[in-house]
Amino acid sequence: MSLGKIRMLCSDISHMPLHFTFMKSGVAEKHGFELEVDCCRVSLEGRPARAMDERAKSILSGEYQFLSGLHHEPYIYRAKGDKRFLYLAQTQNDWDDRLIARADIKDAKQLEGKKIITNRAPCVGGNLDHALALAGVDISKVEFIFPETERGHKSVEAVARGEVDAANVDIPFDLQARKRGLTVIKLPSVPVIHNTTICAITDYVWKNEEKTTAFLKGLIDAIHFFKTEKQKVCEILSKELAPLLHLNGDDEVEYLQEEWAKLLSAKPYPHPLAVWNVYNLDVAHDPKVNFIGPFEIWDTHYLREIDDSGFIDGLYNGHTH
Repeated sequence: MSLGKIRMLCSDISHMPLHFTFMKSGVAEKHGFELEVDCCRVSLEGRPARAMDERAKSILSGEYQFLSGLHHEPYIYRAKGDKRFLYLAQTQNDWDDRLIARADIKDAKQLEGKKIITNRAPCVGGNLDHALALAGVDISKVEFIFPETERGHKSVEAVARGEVDAANVDIPFDLQARKRGLTVIKLPSVPVIHNTTICAITDYVWKNEEKTTAFLKGLIDAIHFFKTEKQKVCEILSKELAPLLHLNGDDEVEYLQEEWAKLLSAKPYPHPLAVWNVYNLDVAHDPKVNFIGPFEIWDTHYLREIDDSGFIDGLYNGHTH
């Protein structure tokens, strides 16, 4: 029986390696639904790009059934008495941005007194601050630049031209940087809620539990497909994502697939440290919100039911670790 169309809004193009795979691999149809994804700031398949400030209201209105991202606003809504937001799954628990720098900069400490391109969002710029501090950098001595244009190939070009000293970029722009002779600075690993956090609202989930379970099974299946079908995933990414990101060559697509395959969790539960770290970037320091606990938004019982049924272990023949 067809469950019809499910619509998801993606917070950033950086989430789309998984979501293009989800849409184009056939796993959604396997679980009885058609998946349509729109993206903030990027037009997909002729549909208009959405604004970041539309995310919460667009899912509350029912325009979308699921949202990829929205890591802070649900806590603010809950603090104001609106308890409809839920987080249902987390596909990765480690920050995956990479820090590139001029060729003569080899160590994070050398970035003191330098200019770094980053993003104002706590889950990007905040994570960078945290990682730099863990690396021993006095971030008060760093000048952070917040460009209006998207990070990515433009950030690589800005560092290569010497306009800035460093930039934090998504995979595979670290490879693109290395190909241009730039340095990739090693930073301490930081567990954090990042990229594809599946957000929904109680109004929809409680009335559509069959669709919710099918969607989560499809997501889990998409992760398995991403990890195990490298050639097919690379074909999807080459066609759908590479032109949008301005990738240069099959090597960058393959590198993107390989690195994401390592990051994605076969069982997409949130890690406690990842939840705490994203909470601590913003919410924990706001007295108007921090009486809301870090796990109050999370509801993983649908995921647990799927897991307990043996569905995930069956995909990996019991080898999910």
